[in-house]
Amino acid sequence: MNDLKCKVMKIKVIILFLFVFSLCACFDDKGNYDYREMAEITIENIPELIEVLGSSDHIVVKPKVISSLEGEITEDNPNFEFNYKIELKAGGTIVSGQRWVDLNPMKKLYLDTLAVFVANTYVGWFSVMDKRSGVQTSAMFEVKVASPTYEGWMILCDEGAQKRVRMDMISVISAERTVPAYDILTPLGLPELKQAAGIGFYPTLYSNPSDIIYVMSGEGTFKIDRETFKTDASWDINNVDFVIPRVGENVIFYTSVNGSNAAGALACLCVTDVGNAYAQVLDYGGAAFEYPVNTSARGATPEYRVAPYIGVSLARPGRSSTALFYDVDNQRFVGWKYGSDADGMQILTPVPDPDDALFSFRTGMELVYMESTRYSNGLVYAILQDDAGKRCIYGINMSGNGFVQEAKYENLNAPDFDKATSFAFHSQFPYMFYAVGNKVYLHNLGTNATYPMDNIALGDNEEVTMLKFNLYRQCSLADLSNQSDEFMARQYELMVGSYNHSASDNNGGRLGFYPVDGVNNSVTKRTEYEGFARIKDVVYRERR
Repeated sequence: MNDLKCKVMKIKVIILFLFVFSLCACFDDKGNYDYREMAEITIENIPELIEVLGSSDHIVVKPKVISSLEGEITEDNPNFEFNYKIELKAGGTIVSGQRWVDLNPMKKLYLDTLAVFVANTYVGWFSVMDKRSGVQTSAMFEVKVASPTYEGWMILCDEGAQKRVRMDMISVISAERTVPAYDILTPLGLPELKQAAGIGFYPTLYSNPSDIIYVMSGEGTFKIDRETFKTDASWDINNVDFVIPRVGENVIFYTSVNGSNAAGALACLCVTDVGNAYAQVLDYGGAAFEYPVNTSARGATPEYRVAPYIGVSLARPGRSSTALFYDVDNQRFVGWKYGSDADGMQILTPVPDPDDALFSFRTGMELVYMESTRYSNGLVYAILQDDAGKRCIYGINMSGNGFVQEAKYENLNAPDFDKATSFAFHSQFPYMFYAVGNKVYLHNLGTNATYPMDNIALGDNEEVTMLKFNLYRQCSLADLSNQSDEFMARQYELMVGSYNHSASDNNGGRLGFYPVDGVNNSVTKRTEYEGFARIKDVVYRERR
């Protein structure tokens, strides 16, 4: 019996020894096998929905990442990689054939990026990868991008030394929210262009054509969709509004002639960079620009060049059927007139001097600038310069049949007026604003007195690039969706575009809004926006 017990004990000892040996062997063989517990990763603080304004707001996500083994994971943890991507919720490509876009090329934990996407609903993905195991954990969120183009100030700029055409916008989202948006047309299909010229805007109640918006440049003019602002190469004005596409010339000035019809204009007119003018008569079937009108016979070869300005009455409702051009070769005013003669609406005619002339329409001077206003029911101001460099101003009323000589201003008590590069005329008061470098002046045409606008304070490295009043262009102002006194008063605020040449990027442009005091010959700043390129033109995108 004792022998049996001894044998059993010996067997137990042997088994125990073998177990301990094998266990030790497992611990001793760490170099051959990696028995690491897999961490569980959880992601918190991911919003279900992010609503942003395209090209204005930022997509911001600040997740909290927790490891079951290491606790909260911070951005500086070398064992983890963070990624963000976005794709269309409904499927399809976003840009250049890509179905998704990397929002986080720097692999940072937190996301803060400009929402440079067209209006749509997108799906965003945040992922965390453990680089040791290759295991990835992700979380999903939706991004709803609204359009910044519905209503507001369209701001056409030249960007950088190459003068790349860029459109920014001050979007009016609501009465409480007005925000700037930058470079809005690049993701919407605008071809690469240089040398911004201006914005052509023609609002109309007619369905064909409906509201027209043109971006004009020295390398082409393109129509943009009135709702989405999308465009592409096929929307070249040559393809849209010309019977015969023009070669070697680009539209740089565009306006409409508004009569008494509150629904739409009588005609649209334009001027190209080679000095040709064109007329699109809107109540003719298949209305389009055809041959140059700077000639005495329809369809004939142009006989002279015209300046890049067109004078029309901006009274609303319209009370005019004429337009004023300037023949730069013969230094004279020439006119266009709406009528029943189709051939007559495709030519320009020299404007004759009246018997009681204040001045001659054959000026013999260079046209420096011309601006249409609402003053005196449709006064057009023309700044002219003689061979000695002396400048004067003619006032020509375009109401009714137009071409009425109303005013002549000579011997102006206006310091540095001969050096001025930007101008703007008020539609309520006989005021001319002009800029020299970083200084803005108000000249009272009635008293021949000039006042420096010290409230427009610009730095030593800044220059004024644009002065303008944005008169609303609806055929009838009663059609505007906003009829408040405050909104209507915006038409008579001086807009000052300036550029800071010391800016480290291409965004040194500012746009200030200044209500005008018609009693004290002064202005006050209401508001100002920054971050634009070099401002060339500003037009308010109106809504009915």
